Amino acid sequence: MSLLHQIQESVVQEGSDLGSVLLKLRLLAARLGSEILEEWVKHESEGYSNEAELPDYRIIGVSYRGTFSGPLGSGIKNAPIPPYLIEKYAGASWTNYEIRESISAVDELVKSSADGGSLGIDASNLILLLQGNVYEGYACNEIAGNISRVSLSEIQQAVRSRILELTLELEKSIPAAAHITFGAPKPERTNSEKVQQI
Repeated sequence: MSLLHQIQESVVQEGSDLGSVLLKLRLLAARLGSEILEEWVKHESEGYSNEAELPDYRIIGVSYRGTFSGPLGSGIKNAPIPPYLIEKYAGASWTNYEIRESISAVDELVKSSADGGSLGIDASNLILLLQGNVYEGYACNEIAGNISRVSLSEIQQAVRSRILELTLELEKSIPAAAHITFGAPKPERTNSEKVQQI
């Protein structure tokens, strides 16, 4: 079976390991001479550095809840904090969280959150930025930020979908790509221009 068909078969299987699929795709990209595809696969496999541009599907929303104490022992527990206030006083980077970890790390996060339904992020610095700005006269004692498990699953699905779309387009546009196997030599250089366009 060709490398391209192995990738397609693996990516449509429920629960298949995206890490190994990406490694096969990286090999295929190298054989086709596509540096752009190799770079995307490398980022998805190893994670995105702070300098690398992050795709939109890897920026997800965060919801926050807080505990506040007021005068005469009054308090508010587990109160939702509107995203508008967080963006106003702390910036949009707090409500739009960048997932820069590798796809294997995202897979592990999804598995580990299967029971709880969401993942927490460190929001301790947010306490200082929101102090006195959420409820007038109330001190902010604790803030918890949560990322939905569904958002992480959507990253997995976006990567799966992109891999499948890419391999289908390669199969249509460059028929020789469907004949590349593990031991096959690199195809002629003219194909790399088509791959770059795809």
